[in-house]
Amino acid sequence: MKDSAAIILSVLLFCTCIFGTIKQTEKNIVSVISTESSEYKDYTFILDAGHGGEDGGAVAYDGTLEKDLNLQICNNISLYFDIFGIDYVVIRDGDFSVGDTSLPTIRKRKVSDIHKRYEIINSRKNSVLLSIHQNMFSVEKYSGTQVFYDGKHKESEELSEILQFTVKDSLQPENNRKIKKTDKSIYLLYNAKRPSVMVECGFMSNPAELAKLKAYEYQSQLSFIITKGIIQFLIA
Repeated sequence: MKDSAAIILSVLLFCTCIFGTIKQTEKNIVSVISTESSEYKDYTFILDAGHGGEDGGAVAYDGTLEKDLNLQICNNISLYFDIFGIDYVVIRDGDFSVGDTSLPTIRKRKVSDIHKRYEIINSRKNSVLLSIHQNMFSVEKYSGTQVFYDGKHKESEELSEILQFTVKDSLQPENNRKIKKTDKSIYLLYNAKRPSVMVECGFMSNPAELAKLKAYEYQSQLSFIITKGIIQFLIA
């Protein structure tokens, strides 16, 4: 594990730049990191920004594309992973599909994209999928982060519980959503051979929440809190 003092200093400086004031919840993670007995479990996180390229995902009332929010949040998470020394691989770091774009139909290209992500997830020993998405519904009133998990690995449910609690405790006290085991509709989680979770960060159909999701400060806060949950999982 990296030198504790250097990590703490980096975190304090980085968070001060983003948040202005370090809240108690942000201080708590520094305390966790500085514990001498803390050692990360041997996992590599596969950081998946959902959609990309011609697949924009959900589209908000103002034209905001899900793929862009997913990538922005994943990029923020990767910065925190770098700070805390968490091992990770990104599936995409730009606006592109990871599948075979030469295929003749959109459906075939999308299937190829999903299969390529599946291949990347399962290609690394001791990998854990962290997939970032946004929610959408026909009614505007719904809001809040919700975490989904695969039903084959106990680590998936454990991680999803930690992430859901951490978001509620640190950022969304009114969020009473529960974690949910995936069904066949979420191909990657349902079929993955490695522990897998998907964070639906918020509802693009809720104008107030969409405004938050588009704001850099909120993206940074949410990314930091997701990282906090990951660290708690890694040292539990």
